[in-house]
Order: sequence, then structure tokens, then C-alpha cells
Amino acid sequence: MIRMRRWRSAAVLGLAVSVAACDSGLAGLNVDPNNPVDVGPEYLLPNAIEAAVSRVIGSGLNMDVTGLWVQHYVEHLYTVEDLYDISNSAVAGHWSSFYAGPLQDFQEVIDKGVATSRPNTTAMGMIMKAWTAQVMTDLWGDIGYSQALKGRTSDVLTVEYDTQEKVYELLLQETAAAAEMIDPDGLKITSGDLIYGGNMERWRRFANSLRMRMAMRLSEVAPGVAQQQFAAAHAAGGFQSNDDSAILWYLDNGLNRHPIHAYELSRDDHSVSRTMIETLRDLNDPRLPVYAKPNAAGNYWGAANATFADPPLDSVSRIGEFYSRADAPGILMSYAELLFLQAEAAERGWIAADPAELYAAGIRAAMEFNEIAATDIDAYLAQPDIAYQGGQAGLEQIWTQKWIALFGQGPEAYAEWRRTATPVLPIGPDAENNRQIPLRLFYPAAEESYNRDAVEAARARQGGDALSNPVWWDVTGGGQTDPQGGT
Repeated sequence: MIRMRRWRSAAVLGLAVSVAACDSGLAGLNVDPNNPVDVGPEYLLPNAIEAAVSRVIGSGLNMDVTGLWVQHYVEHLYTVEDLYDISNSAVAGHWSSFYAGPLQDFQEVIDKGVATSRPNTTAMGMIMKAWTAQVMTDLWGDIGYSQALKGRTSDVLTVEYDTQEKVYELLLQETAAAAEMIDPDGLKITSGDLIYGGNMERWRRFANSLRMRMAMRLSEVAPGVAQQQFAAAHAAGGFQSNDDSAILWYLDNGLNRHPIHAYELSRDDHSVSRTMIETLRDLNDPRLPVYAKPNAAGNYWGAANATFADPPLDSVSRIGEFYSRADAPGILMSYAELLFLQAEAAERGWIAADPAELYAAGIRAAMEFNEIAATDIDAYLAQPDIAYQGGQAGLEQIWTQKWIALFGQGPEAYAEWRRTATPVLPIGPDAENNRQIPLRLFYPAAEESYNRDAVEAARARQGGDALSNPVWWDVTGGGQTDPQGGT
């Protein structure tokens, strides 16, 4: 059984910030102790981490957008997004919440770390900012990054968008720099670190692992850069075990439940996709009862995506308890994912390692995290259909296993599906968007109103701003070759 790290405390989550009164006189009467104008990075960091993770793997972006489009989940009753449609208000909510919330806070953590000569604090802010910004650029392509997040030091209200190629260049530089500046024995944030509890060596491994994820995203559009960056990050050292995985463990305390659990308390109309359930069943995968609950008849059954057909809710398999309970894990990046990335890199010849061993290790790590018995893991790996085949077939095995292991991590699974076109996802009979699974999010209308020049320039560079326009690194279009009939 995997040991679950839980670094959070009620004091940190409540942000019980105290503000000292003025030195003397009556000026202190004008200071509201409950609304401080400035706080230390140890108080900014936990709120920013929770806001970023809950936005990425929560109900809106995960359950109601990317988790549907990559066919981890199915949406019932309110099926607009599952039919490949999405409203401007939803897109605007995600866009603005990233910029005005965690991204700004992470930048504040970075600035405060620099100002007080605390490199570990700076590095944590840089890593989390990079993790969040990668999610954004993978969804929208060109975004404001190098000129953004200067609200307290600049009067400029509009910024140019960086190309996605430039954003990735900066993200790779920043994760490398963050890993380099970390000092495990230096001054650190402990109680405010909701991921590693102040273990800076694990933050360093996270930075290097994240850099490998970023490098692999460029495999088809900039293979030379991808190989160089991946090899350098691999040599610097990534995750070594499941204990290193970057995870925010939520608390079952009534206030900080996992966002999927909180969502289902008021809207219980999601189930596990037929694509996922049938894949697990076809592979005799022991994770089926972990990912899904049996229906009223005691069977595992999933509805199809992108269809108006609305089966009774007691006939479908709901999301499994491991991923929907109040204290479920909020996974930023797992050891299993890194092993699959390394397996692919080894198959491509980027690193000197055995892709078959890394592939099997990735499956084992993913199943151990899901508390699958060792005998069941061994039996699964012994199946001829699971044994590593190598070459292009081997890559497709790696990508399929990664798609399975990324269950519950909709934005990352969606990005990797667009990069690899694996697995082949069926397009439902009632799909909109010209019967094509969306490949991006469009820019919100408010950006067009207030930052028109940047939006128009980005559209011109990217060939448009429709759901069907791929981002820069996506050369496969999800493998969808027939916009009228499927994949």
C-alpha cells in the first residue's frame, strides 16, 4: 500500500495571518488585522497551490471539459461539453482564474523569495508557476507570459502574447534554473508546502521530472530541442519512487474536500466513459474496480461520449471511490507518468535505458499507487498483449498505458492524446464541432475586447481560434483525418 503524504494543517489552510500593529500612536487603529495588505510567501503558497490544482483537476476544466474530450468520463443530463461544445463564459472563467489567481500568487512568491534571498522559496514559486503555465499554453497555444503578471509593478493593462514555442523555451529554462537553485539544507517553507512538506530534494526531482514532461511535448515539432532538454533533465535526476510524486492530498474536513467529491455533492451526473471501461476490460486490467464503481446490477458499464442517449444513472459506472472521495489525491505529476516518458525517450534513443523495463516499471508504479496487489500486477504484466513489443507498436503501448494511468488528470491526458493520437477515440453520433474532438480552447471574448491586437496576432500565427485549430506542438490533430466521420 502506498504511504499517503498529508502535509496540510488547519492553521495553514485557514491562513490564520496576524498583522503587527504600527509601532506607536493611533495609526494602528486603521489596520484591519483580518485583511492584511501584504503577507509572506509561506501564506501565499498554500492558497496558490490549492487554487491551481483544484482548477486543473477539478470539476470545470477536468470533469466538464478535458476529461470528457479524452474520454475518461461521460457527462449526463447536461451534455453540452460532452458534445464538443463549450461556452465563452466557461472559457473566460478558466482563463481569468489562472491569471488573477494562482499565477499571480506564484509570481508574488517568486518575487518575495528573490527580495529576501531565499532561493528555495523562489524555486518553489517558479516550479508551480511553470506547471500552471504549461497547462494554459497547452489549452490555448499562444498566451501572455513573458510580459504578464506584472500588475503591481506596471501600469500596462495589455500584453503581447508569446508564441507557444517561446513559452515552452521559457518554461524549460525556468524549470532547469529552479532545480539548480534548490538547496535541500537551506531556509525553506514547511507548513505552507502542501505537496512536499519542505522536502526540497523532492521539489528538485519534481522540477526535473516536469522538464522531461515539457521536453517530450515537443517530440514531433522540435525533436532536437526535445531530445537535448529531456536528456539534460534526465541526467539531473527526476522522481525515484511513488513517494516522490507531486500530489496534493485533500482533507476530509468539510472545508477542503477533493473538488470532484465536492462537485458530486451537488451534481451527481458523471460516470466513467465506455472507452475507458472497455479498454480496461479488454486488457484484464485490475484497476477497473478502482476507476469505476459497479452499477445497480453489479456490472461495470460505461456510456458512450458525444451522444444524446441518456441511460438511467443506476445503469452506468460512476467514478471510483479512490478518485472521488473527499480526501482523494490531486495529482500534479506521478512517478508512473515519468517512467512512461522515460520509456518513450529510451525507445527514441534519447537516453541509454531499456524501454521494456521502464514500460513495465511504469505499469507497476501506476498499479501500486492504486493499491493493486503484487500478484495481480505480475499476472497483468505476464499477459502476451501487455508484453512490450518495441518500435512503433511499443510506443503505442506506452501511450495507451499512460492514457490509462492519467485517469483523473484530464488536462494532461488531453494534451498527450493530441500529441500521440493514442488511443483512437470514437466520435459519438451527436458530436458538434464538425464531428471533431476539439483540439484547443478559444480565447475569451473579454480578451478580444481589451487585448484585441494580441488576440488577432495570435490567431494569425495559429491559423485561427476555433476549437478545431491545433496548437503549435500538435502535428497529429489527435489523429482525426476525417472531419465528417471520425478518426
